[in-house]
Amino acid sequence: MEGTSPVTPTPPTSSESEAQETHLWEYIYIVLRRRRLVLAVFVAVTALATLRALLTRPVYEASAQILIERDTPNVLTFKEVAQVDAARDDYYQTQYKLLQSRLLARRVIETMNLLQDPEFGGPRSPEEMEAVKAAAPGASPVMERAIDSFLRKLRVLPVKNSRLVLVAYESYVPEMAAAAANWLSQLYIKQTLEFRYETSSEAAQWLGQQIEEQKAKVEAADLALQKVKEQEGIVNIEERRTLLEQKLKELGTALTTLRTDRLEKEALYNQMRNAANPEELPDVMRSPLVQALRIELATLERSQAQLLERYMDQHPEVVKVRNQIQETRKKIAAESQRVIRAAENDYKAAAAQEASVSSALEAAKAEALDLSRRSVQYDNAKREADAGKEVLNSLLSRHKQTDVAQELKNSNIRIVDAASVPRSPVRPQKTRDIAMGVALGLFLGIGLAFFLDYLDNTIKTPEDVRKQLGAPLLAVIPEISVPGDIVIIQGGVESPLADGYRLLRTSLTYSWPESSPRILLVTSTSAGEGKTVTSVNLALILASLGGKVLLIDCDLRRPQSNTLLHAKRSPGLSDLLVGRARPSEAIQRPAGTTLSLLAAGTRAPSPADLMTLQTMRDFLEGLRGFYDWIVLDTPPVGPVAEALILAPLTDGVVVVVGAEMVPRNGVRHTLERVHETGARLLGVVLNRAQVEKHSYYYGRYYGHYYGRYYGAPAPRPAVARGKVAHIREKRSAR
Repeated sequence: MEGTSPVTPTPPTSSESEAQETHLWEYIYIVLRRRRLVLAVFVAVTALATLRALLTRPVYEASAQILIERDTPNVLTFKEVAQVDAARDDYYQTQYKLLQSRLLARRVIETMNLLQDPEFGGPRSPEEMEAVKAAAPGASPVMERAIDSFLRKLRVLPVKNSRLVLVAYESYVPEMAAAAANWLSQLYIKQTLEFRYETSSEAAQWLGQQIEEQKAKVEAADLALQKVKEQEGIVNIEERRTLLEQKLKELGTALTTLRTDRLEKEALYNQMRNAANPEELPDVMRSPLVQALRIELATLERSQAQLLERYMDQHPEVVKVRNQIQETRKKIAAESQRVIRAAENDYKAAAAQEASVSSALEAAKAEALDLSRRSVQYDNAKREADAGKEVLNSLLSRHKQTDVAQELKNSNIRIVDAASVPRSPVRPQKTRDIAMGVALGLFLGIGLAFFLDYLDNTIKTPEDVRKQLGAPLLAVIPEISVPGDIVIIQGGVESPLADGYRLLRTSLTYSWPESSPRILLVTSTSAGEGKTVTSVNLALILASLGGKVLLIDCDLRRPQSNTLLHAKRSPGLSDLLVGRARPSEAIQRPAGTTLSLLAAGTRAPSPADLMTLQTMRDFLEGLRGFYDWIVLDTPPVGPVAEALILAPLTDGVVVVVGAEMVPRNGVRHTLERVHETGARLLGVVLNRAQVEKHSYYYGRYYGHYYGRYYGAPAPRPAVARGKVAHIREKRSAR
């Protein structure tokens, strides 16, 4: 076997596939390829949307806008009993739920008499209406169904970043929609006031009971207080206690003052009594008499000094002055003693006064202790009575406030904009709904097309062969749709089918630069892909060049070559291998052709055992010298082993892939099994390509070949044996 090294299929890895750029046209091609499906889904969805828009009964919606303030208008100076803490985060959520409460919905239904309205199953008989009114809340199925229907049509929509709320209601009748929204808003405000009034009433009733009980307690406390006064003989105890407290305070202050004065005078007296020279004491020096005597003494001493300058010491004038000086000094000493005795007297008087005030203070303390002992029970009874009176006064005040609050009809909720009768329905909006149907139909159609394309894992186009298989593409054979499948045209008639096989012949010719005899094996993954037709047509197109071509039908289980070429089945290959015929007897030339055919022959019980490796090697090598091309039509690789046995004995293997017939993984497995035998894989023939079905793809990639080049259909040649071979067989044979 000659030739270069085998061609190994190398399917692109996922990372390489992801790296390849996907052109926008490829997505468009998917949609165009399934255009009928896309169009069907688009038309169906659009038709349904149009019918729905035209047949749906119009629904009208009216909305009222209400304002819910956090704080109630501050009419009263005191806090109400039923005041709500609107600063809590859940306050508005609670109000929204109250707007959608079943109780409020029931009141609206009863107020508007909606049970008689056709939207709520009306009209109803008077007996049925009386039964509904007499039933307890939640006990009437008719009312409960009406409430459920009402709430389904109601929407509460808070206005973002505000305290406004939209109350919207839907109805088939525009007037009813507006009336329901307005009644709901009004009854909601009324219900809020009723809740507040009920709370105040309950509080007032409770306060009245508490006031009566508290009055009885206060009376009992007053009687107990009077009894204590009589037992202890206490009369006007509060005044006596006040006087005693004042007296104790005054005596304490006086005693402190007197003690301070006594201490000062005692210190002064001790200082004077212990002085070395009493005449030098400050108090003595401040005495006017002492000051006059000192002046007189100084005058006498100056006179004595002057007399001594003139007279002797014993002079009468000197003696007289000396005696006067002595007399003056005695007067000064006597006056000093008198000042000391006065300080002593002041000290003793202060001490006596202090003792007197201290005694009076102790007497007052004793009196206060006695009064405190006697007033213990009195104080307890007095506190009990005062506390009872304080509670009673608080209850009376709160009761009066509650009475006033009951009469106050203000609310923190009010209607800003009442609902008006809508002029146009909210649904259906025919233009919008039909447009949405068009968009949805287009989206679903395209989405379904992409989904089915994702699920479709077959080989459909040459691009799939390149990307998914990584094997050389030898030729694309288009599907034909004329009565009586034409195998090949030999007389120069041009057609995409003929040129497809010519392209295959050219690709095989380029596989071997030298012109030596070649043995080709044609196989496929599964039956029905057209490997037999491809083998026959390939042999015919090779023979059209004038060379010697032998077609061997190696599919001993399901032979088709002899049928397609109108030849005999036996003797054939099986007869040659078992020795029942010679090559000259088995090889035949079909009428109207220039090729030689070795049919399958007589049916063999075990073809794989018959076509052993050594037997077939010797057989094929013996034929190589007589023919330029030998084409082996073998069974598919998947079911049986004959193709894998013969592949290493050939110069190349051609794998026929039926377009949109076999999963790509199955084809990959076939290529891998061929490669494992050591055979040379020449490439893949994409057979039965749906050129007309995928005209957008082939028009883009092969427009020059399948489109514009054959702009006018070629004239169909007349049927002539030897010129055109007609093969009438089911499509599955291809």
